Amino acid sequence: MALRLNRQLMAVYSYILVWGGTMLAMQLGIFSYDTPHKPLFASLLVFNAIVFALIRSGASKIFSDPSLTIAQMLSAITLVTALLHYAEEMRGAMISIYFMVMTFGVFALDRTKMIVMSAVVIVAFTGLIVYEFIYSPKLMVFSLAVGQWMILLLGLIWFVFVGGYIHNLQQRIREQRESLRDNHSRLEESHTQLHAAMEKLAEIAVRDSLTGLYNRRHFIERLEEAIAIANRSREPFYLALIDLDHFKQVNDLHGHQVGDEILVRFSTLARQTLRRSDVLARYGGEEFIVLFPDGGREGITEVLERLRESFAAMSHDDLVPGLKVTLSAGLAGWRPEDNSDSLTRRADDRLYAAKHQGRNRLQAS
Repeated sequence: MALRLNRQLMAVYSYILVWGGTMLAMQLGIFSYDTPHKPLFASLLVFNAIVFALIRSGASKIFSDPSLTIAQMLSAITLVTALLHYAEEMRGAMISIYFMVMTFGVFALDRTKMIVMSAVVIVAFTGLIVYEFIYSPKLMVFSLAVGQWMILLLGLIWFVFVGGYIHNLQQRIREQRESLRDNHSRLEESHTQLHAAMEKLAEIAVRDSLTGLYNRRHFIERLEEAIAIANRSREPFYLALIDLDHFKQVNDLHGHQVGDEILVRFSTLARQTLRRSDVLARYGGEEFIVLFPDGGREGITEVLERLRESFAAMSHDDLVPGLKVTLSAGLAGWRPEDNSDSLTRRADDRLYAAKHQGRNRLQAS
């Protein structure tokens, strides 16, 4: 819209300039004293004000050419033709104003439309010559009129050729710009897809595919970090190993699909029961591991007991009628001499003790 409005203002400036030149020519006697310059230019400026309003309001977008280039050129051709009638000795020079009008269409019209507008100019000037030949033949120099007509025709042919070349060049530039924009959009889309894929890969690298919990490798990294922090701060933390009781029998009797669903249900329950700061991971098979980075032994024991009781009470009748699964857990607290292996081994010893004592229980050291 800004480009269209600027072109419209350029046209108005051109008309005002020609109007000033016309009035000066009348004062110098170059133009006929009875040239009706006021109604001609006033009507043209009113027309351009209407065009400006249509473009500025966006109403011109309903047309195939929102700039209304052809309508503006037709009005300008009409003005120039009328001025040429009063130009007298200056007609040869004034013909060049036709080319100013054609310049206005060079950047907006294709070659076919430029040919049509050139034909309109030739018809208008030919009509002027015929009119003057009929009504004032004595004042007319036929050879001069024919010479002016030929010069105008040659100039218009040049404008059609150059205008078509410029239009094709603009079209190629526009297509290249659109192609670059499309390529940029595709690159952005590819970047987004790549970013999503990288995030997915990063998630796969740290998550268990079945339960969505952290995997063993990532948990060990978190455990090593917790040990490093504890070595500096001397603040204890706790580690728990959890194993689902008789889980092999669930797989053997009811199939791995039922077993996988039990693992998923436990994972969901554990996420809901454990605290936000606790780190839960699938350690392998039906075994899970939990890092409790803060809190006392009594509070952590209460959390684990609540998880054990909730899981034991969970119904799996929709999978297998009457199926119940329990868990056993071993809890160990960090000691200054511990590393990840020794701490995990002590938690595993407590888990083994819980199973040895009848399962569905928690043992802590």
